[in-house]
This record gives sequence, structure tokens and C-alpha cells, in this order.
Amino acid sequence: MRIAYENAIDSATAPTALTADLQYPITNVQNQRLAKPWRSTSISAQTVVINFGTATSINTAAVMGHNLTAGATIGLMGNPTDSWGSPSVSTTITTIVGGMCLNYFTASSQQYWRFSLDNATGGTSYISIGRLWLGTYLTIDPSSLIDFSVTKNRSDTVAYGRGRQKYATEGVGWRSFRLSFPRTSNTMLESIQTMYDAVGNHGSMLFCNFDSLRTYPLVEPCYVSIVGEIAFRHTRFMKFEYGLTLTEDR
Repeated sequence: MRIAYENAIDSATAPTALTADLQYPITNVQNQRLAKPWRSTSISAQTVVINFGTATSINTAAVMGHNLTAGATIGLMGNPTDSWGSPSVSTTITTIVGGMCLNYFTASSQQYWRFSLDNATGGTSYISIGRLWLGTYLTIDPSSLIDFSVTKNRSDTVAYGRGRQKYATEGVGWRSFRLSFPRTSNTMLESIQTMYDAVGNHGSMLFCNFDSLRTYPLVEPCYVSIVGEIAFRHTRFMKFEYGLTLTEDR
């Protein structure tokens, strides 16, 4: 299980995009609401450059809240300077239509990082991205690979008249996860506490129950927040069991 909870892009100098609609500026990718996107002014290939000001170690990259289609390609480069002829890092991110585009790679510390986005076969006249993510991940060990549940939720508003006539307004769907973790040692617990102190219930993060595996749609990597508190229950020998409740964000 992997969780990435600190997006280095959020504290970076404002990203620069090849083009940006004035109503949908590139700074929107630093906002944790996926429904507030950056939008290009054309369907042509786009680039977004992030300057961290200093070399920053990255091993996790994601593109979320997007309109990319099956024919799209996403590239990521990292370099000490804003020059991309022979970058120090060059990788691709798998395009998941309607879902999170995510890639893990060998950690590299670079000042500049560049996303390239090509959606030339798309059905719209622009590229739209709700959130760009660069950071590192925390491996939860032992994980909750078996003892967990997934709930599909809806925000539909439904009311019935006295004659059982139905009046409804369609909402949206989201997933929630309840995870139970076995006896865990102090070192891992300290990492969990550090994560919770950083994001609490207010911050959104990336959750991957099966690391990079993408063959189980119900539990595919998603963008979530922690709901409520984390309670640690002592078992023996100063090891603790605990649980997490996560709910999907938009």
C-alpha cells in the first residue's frame, strides 16, 4: 500500500503552461479541488513546467481530473535547468481514461520538472487538467490488503410523494474505504502520525491499496481524504492495531 500526501507542486513557484484560458489559469492545478481545472486554449500538445527553486526529490507523478482520451500521451521530464534537450529524467505516465494517471519511478532530485500532454485525438478543443501531482510516497507496512471494505456512495437527492411518485435530482458517485491494519511497530506508527499531522481531514492525498496495480477497478488508485480520527489500539509488546477511513474527493 502506498500513500502520497505532500504535493510539492503546491508550494512551488507558479507553474508555467504553453497556453492557458484566462478563466482557467494554470495555477488551478495547485488547488486541491479537481473541479477547478486548468484549461489550454487549443487541443495541440501542451507543456507545463514546474520550478521548485531548488532540487527536489520526486518518485511519484499523477494527473487527475482530466479530459484525456485513450489516444493521449503523457510525458514527464526532470532536469537541473529549464532545458529539455537531454533531461536527467524522462518517463511516461499511463493514460487512464476518466481516472487517475499515475506513475512511480526511481527517485530523482531535480529543480525543474516538465509535464507534456498530447491529446490530439480528443473530442474537445482544449486540454483540461484538475490536478498535477509531484511528490514521494509512503509505503504502509504491514498493509491492509485483506481487511478492508469499499463502499460506493451517491449524492442523489430523492423524495417520494404520498402516492410513491419519485422526485429526484442526480448527484455524483464516489468511493469510501475502511481499512484495518494488523499489529504495527513504532517506526511505521510514527510515519502514520506524521502523515495525519500533515493532512488531517483537510488535505487530499493519493491512495493506492495495491501500489501500481491497475487491474481491479473497484480499488484502483484514487484521490482521497482521511475521514475522522485515527485510533491506535495496543495489542502486546508495544505494537498497535489501527484503522483508516478514506473518502474519494473531486
